[in-house]
Amino acid sequence: MTKFELEEYHRNIAAGELIKDLKRVAAQLKKESVTIAEYNKFGRFSDSVFRRRFGSWFKALEKAELQRTRNLYIKEKDFIDDLIRVARLLRKDTITIFEYESKGNFSAKPFIRLFGSWFKALERAGLRRTRNLGITEEMYFKNLEEVWTKLGRQPHLSDMKKPLSKYVGDAYAYKFGTWRKALEKFVEYINQEEIAETATNIKVEPVDNILKIYEQKHKTKRNISWRLRFVVMRRDNFKCKHCGRTPATDPKIILHVDHIIPHANGGETVLDNLQTLCSVCNIGKSNLEAQSFTESY
Repeated sequence: MTKFELEEYHRNIAAGELIKDLKRVAAQLKKESVTIAEYNKFGRFSDSVFRRRFGSWFKALEKAELQRTRNLYIKEKDFIDDLIRVARLLRKDTITIFEYESKGNFSAKPFIRLFGSWFKALERAGLRRTRNLGITEEMYFKNLEEVWTKLGRQPHLSDMKKPLSKYVGDAYAYKFGTWRKALEKFVEYINQEEIAETATNIKVEPVDNILKIYEQKHKTKRNISWRLRFVVMRRDNFKCKHCGRTPATDPKIILHVDHIIPHANGGETVLDNLQTLCSVCNIGKSNLEAQSFTESY
């Protein structure tokens, strides 16, 4: 099995390509400047790529011959006042990062830089915390797996927002230290678990007598864990093995992971006996198997 690894940083992307995409977003919005929140919504890359490459967001704007988005010397009070303004606009006593960035004048990052975290900024503004601190790492990972599957690729920080994601990217950065560390922890979590279940040393033999189904002793459980399901779908490039359809191009497509040799016929829950099917193809396969079962019986 090929080890699951993250894609490399966007270090090798030419500066010209980054500037070109920044200009594209400005043209799309018909504006002479682009905020970090606006770029993260419509751009191809994360704003952090621009900061690493050009030193700051403002220097990237200058390279793109766009106007600065704000004065560097805005006071903390201005951020808090804008946070309160958005809360009143939404008629809520707390707001998420996603809600603020959809209505606010700034991105959420200055709040985290100035106050230490989004929660501390909310407290300074007299607002409630936005989430329960009891969210576990596995809940974050499960959400990340769902987003990864829908996109058919490694998610970017800018992808992590509703309705695609339950939790915003900054929540991952707060939980794990940085967005990159969150991805690395996710990869570690996936790689450490399924060694036994994805092993290929279990010999799978089909059952030729229907009565032997009830005598078959499996070495693996029928249930496919979400981590093993992710490993299978990633191996299959998040595409149906029968029709080739994928949620990356059609959000209506729902992917399943199916036993090639049915578990009831002696098939094991191992990587070599699992495949990715869309819901339509999987239902069709199940109907054929049911018909075959009836005829055999």
